[in-house]
Amino acid sequence: MEQASKPQQDATNIPQEEFFAAAALFCRAYPVFVAEIDRVEAERGKLNDFQLMRAVNKAKEGIVILGWDCRKAVNALFDTYVEIYKHNNKENADYWAESTFGCSKTLFFEPPAMEEEVIEENGIPLALRIEHLSSLIHEQEAELLQNYRELYRLKIAAAHEAEAEAVYEAIEAALEPMEQNKQEEE
Repeated sequence: MEQASKPQQDATNIPQEEFFAAAALFCRAYPVFVAEIDRVEAERGKLNDFQLMRAVNKAKEGIVILGWDCRKAVNALFDTYVEIYKHNNKENADYWAESTFGCSKTLFFEPPAMEEEVIEENGIPLALRIEHLSSLIHEQEAELLQNYRELYRLKIAAAHEAEAEAVYEAIEAALEPMEQNKQEEE
């Protein structure tokens, strides 16, 4: 059981608000996750690591995770569930999720609405602003990934160029005494 709590310890390095958001996202994905585990268990028995990973990925497809800390915390919560499942059983893992976060196998977690009216910021509905920022983040993440790939490619090219230059200088240095001997002989 000690191993099962280790992934959750990594999540404690994030702000409390992010952890609560991650817990809410975990509860939102939990019914899909448990349904997938039940489906595969009915066909094949207890899930292996690959099947568990697929169940986690299927559950996370239905949620939008904003921010690195939140993503790390959501992953840690799923990792904790998976560890409990692997080392004990599904009932213990379900009990952990339900008792710790109030997750339900049938109900999707919905945070309480603040007001019935549309919440706006600077005259723009928050839902529209959130959607815009989410797409902007995804675009910038893609651009950043391309920049990292280009930087890596350039570093490799520079390393190869420096290596080739060093080899060329070593060859010249080795040939220099031979040329001096040749000139002295003439």
